[in-house]
Amino acid sequence: MVTAQDVADLAGVSRTTVSYVINGSNLISEPTKKQVMKAVKKLGYHPNLPARALAGGKMGFIGVAVRIDSSTNIVELYPHLSSIIAETESHNSNVILIPGQEGIEGIEKVTRQATIDGLLLFDIGLKDDRLSSIESMNLPCVMVGTTESTTTLPSVDVDYASIVRQQIDDLIRVGSQEIIFVDNKSSDANCYNFAKAFSIDGPRYCTSRGISSSTRYIENRHWQGIESVTSDIQTWKGRKVGIAIRTPAILDLMTASMRFNNLELGKDIPLVAVCADDFAQAQPTPISNIDPLADACSLTAINILYSMLSGKEQPQLRTLLTPHLQRRKSTASKCYQ
Repeated sequence: MVTAQDVADLAGVSRTTVSYVINGSNLISEPTKKQVMKAVKKLGYHPNLPARALAGGKMGFIGVAVRIDSSTNIVELYPHLSSIIAETESHNSNVILIPGQEGIEGIEKVTRQATIDGLLLFDIGLKDDRLSSIESMNLPCVMVGTTESTTTLPSVDVDYASIVRQQIDDLIRVGSQEIIFVDNKSSDANCYNFAKAFSIDGPRYCTSRGISSSTRYIENRHWQGIESVTSDIQTWKGRKVGIAIRTPAILDLMTASMRFNNLELGKDIPLVAVCADDFAQAQPTPISNIDPLADACSLTAINILYSMLSGKEQPQLRTLLTPHLQRRKSTASKCYQ
């Protein structure tokens, strides 16, 4: 195992200097910091966090690596963070947010400073290059999401394939002969499991059910974006189109567009959305929905992480939660009247 002394020897400095640099001290000059960090990277050194915890007790912080930027949908993110914060408080711990857009560098910075006891990792990619680095840190970590990369990190996610099948089945039940999937970005389909299930697996399932489908994207969440998606909206009723929506932000735009075009949800056009139950129920026309169980997903993940920190048995690698459809007015009865 690489030690701090190995780093010191390679960098030509004292072990104390290495410790200062690793812990983010401002007492060390920038050239020396760069020299030490070059040695850290070359040797693949990571602080022995369990030893530090035994020496001084746990740090009392859980890291949450999640992307928060101008594209973040707070309506979707809030239930995750709310559940995590409530659970950490019950364990007398606190949360440190690590901007996901910083990638592995942001996580490494926090772990070098021995700030956190464990990590919840969000925005999991199908091909996620952060995972092997995190495995080498000897830091307890639980992923919230699904990857195709080989990893020993446990994960918690909802069954998005089941969600999409439920959407399609309910739309077919009310008479849909064609389904339009509406999502955010086309590029996400090759990057994230939730987008792939919706944009790629969904149309395949439609084919197996003998109906046609298409996927349309609102690349920017504004009226110009929805207008490009709904340019042929006046033909939807005659074609017996059903709408499958993936996010709350898209749902708002779509229902507003339908009202503008004098189409009545649940009568002229059926729609099933992926969104929280209270959000679906609060719409002008209550929406048939599948709640993605954000709070339950994150609560399960944080409890697995605390179980790992307590030294209990290693959890199963994959925990999958299955949400269920709540039928409301938008698919309450046969449509296209």
